[in-house]
Amino acid sequence: MTTPAAPAAEDKGTEPATKGFVVQIGVFTSYNNAEALRQKLKESGIEARTETRVQLGPFTDRAQAEAAMEKIRSLGIRGVLVPQR
Repeated sequence: MTTPAAPAAEDKGTEPATKGFVVQIGVFTSYNNAEALRQKLKESGIEARTETRVQLGPFTDRAQAEAAMEKIRSLGIRGVLVPQR
């Protein structure tokens, strides 16, 4: 008879994989289209927000992403390296 393995101990030194959740409804190239959807949701009693992003990449490895960050730093622009999950 085999005894089941004990559950792995929780690592208290790491943060949870997520800080919460959002429901992404769409990604738009036109702000006006995004705003029209937000307004439609608002009219239905659902609060939503729009967000505008400028991103570089995706890059296949960290070195490529860091090289791009260095290039934008030379222009006086700061960026944040965000791993894609």
